[in-house]
Amino acid sequence: MEVVLEKENIYTLDSKGELLITIMSSLAQEESRSISENTTWGKRKQFADGKGSFAYSTFLGYEKGEDGSLKVDSEQAGTVKLIYQLFLQGLSPYAIGKKLTGFGIKSPAGKDTWHQSSVKSILTSEKYKGDVLLQKQYTADFLTKKRKKNQGEIPQYYVEGNHEAIIPPAPHYSEPRTKRQALW
Repeated sequence: MEVVLEKENIYTLDSKGELLITIMSSLAQEESRSISENTTWGKRKQFADGKGSFAYSTFLGYEKGEDGSLKVDSEQAGTVKLIYQLFLQGLSPYAIGKKLTGFGIKSPAGKDTWHQSSVKSILTSEKYKGDVLLQKQYTADFLTKKRKKNQGEIPQYYVEGNHEAIIPPAPHYSEPRTKRQALW
């Protein structure tokens, strides 16, 4: 079946048309790569300057402030504090998820059911103590938009005191801790 691209005056059954389509697709791909590299450079420059972006819609405990910065959402912050309290009482992320589901508290994604992975994510996120680690992931391939966990391939930037904390940071000890203290 022949396709005619009138604007470009290309006929797909013609060998000249095949060559032109191949050349045009190569040019389009190269332009896409160039745009991707420029965007990536801009994002990495922002990260190096200590500025990051957040997925506010699924980031429990915070909302976007008028100036674009993170602002504590007091109702959701209560849920975050409850998660940490339950964990300190010895509950596992799975058990915490079950309790939150039982209490009828919506998950960060607005779902009725909590999964242990969501609880673990909250418990291990530096953002709740007011810090932020930038470039945890990166786009490995501009064509597929496949994201990879950053394991040292590109620089990461840790910004302390980036925003208001919901959970106070753990105290820093000036004395060496014993093995027993290190486990707690």
